Amino acid sequence: MPLAGEVALLDALDRQARRRAEGIATLSVLEGPETLGGSLWNQWAARHGQGVVEVSGEDPHAAALGWARALAATRDLGADAEALATFSLTAANPRHTPVFRGKTAHERRVLLDAVPPPAMLPEATWALCRELVIHREAAEPGALPDAVRTALQKNPGTGLRALHALVPPGKAPVARVAAGPAPSCPGLTLAAKLSSAVPSLAVACVVSSEALEAFLAGGETRLKALVREGVLTVPEPASAAVGAVAKLEELERQGASETRRAQAAEVALAAHTGASNLSEDRVRSTYEAYLRDRLAEHPTTAGVFKLNAPVDTGGPRPWVVDFLSRELRLAVELDGYYHFSDRDRFRRDRRKDLDLQRAGYWVYRIHGDDLVPRLEEILQTLNTLIDARRRELAERER
Repeated sequence: MPLAGEVALLDALDRQARRRAEGIATLSVLEGPETLGGSLWNQWAARHGQGVVEVSGEDPHAAALGWARALAATRDLGADAEALATFSLTAANPRHTPVFRGKTAHERRVLLDAVPPPAMLPEATWALCRELVIHREAAEPGALPDAVRTALQKNPGTGLRALHALVPPGKAPVARVAAGPAPSCPGLTLAAKLSSAVPSLAVACVVSSEALEAFLAGGETRLKALVREGVLTVPEPASAAVGAVAKLEELERQGASETRRAQAAEVALAAHTGASNLSEDRVRSTYEAYLRDRLAEHPTTAGVFKLNAPVDTGGPRPWVVDFLSRELRLAVELDGYYHFSDRDRFRRDRRKDLDLQRAGYWVYRIHGDDLVPRLEEILQTLNTLIDARRRELAERER
């Protein structure tokens, strides 16, 4: 489960993915620190079961070739081509389903020459599909077929679009392109070209705010418009201590009750001095009491979770979950320094997560340092999870 502040950005990347699915060229421009932006892109890809391929930001042919090699290493492109050819030709002529298994390359060519190209496929896609079907047996497993190499050499954009169309949706890796030096940022230009050539291909570029500002300076162009539309800001998080102090000051300005402010101050103190000054039980009770009260105040979470509830996952004894919703199958766990300072505890927490996930629970872990400075993000994450679970229940009842 992603950290609280990342959920909104992951959801934004999902919205961009829906645009791609509609055939709208969309480039994901992650503005911020390279490490954080790259990590976010990797998380989003993993969320959808896809790998990430780092491609060259200088040469379109090298970029397309690098992505194609990564694809060939994980997919049987000949099998994908056969599946697409069979589907397309059968859709065009339901009475005749072509059979390629057991046929020689010559027999496959004769079979394909005897039928008209399916109207549902672009010419370049069908041409590549034909070659991969005909020469499937000649291709080495995991190697890039010669037909793909030739198509990319002839025209990287057209060849990449044809290759991407062969693979079932959601089964191809996504691409990440290095932005390159400002102000030209050649990687941004290349990534935008890839997105325009293959609208369904997920492409991202991580770029600093300074470099992006320099790139977008001057008159507007179609390239800059595409880049500007895809910008998602990945903020560099302030330290927990700075964030907690700022939040306490904000609560005072908002006129929060003295009880609320005292609770927040106690949580902040426990988070930053608990390792040396407070017992583990005192830290846990402080965290739990604060989050319990905030969940009770928040409309979406009020009455949803039970505190310290047991869950039997089939092991030797039930697990006790900090905040549990049996109805929605949601488990919220609070972590502190003690969860990471002891290896046995760390392993135990991972086993607990796995057991809960096997039992159908989503597990959302919150670090105690985040309770005060990032409370709104935590509640927003819970809103998202609760809404998703309730939609699942509604669909099952239909």
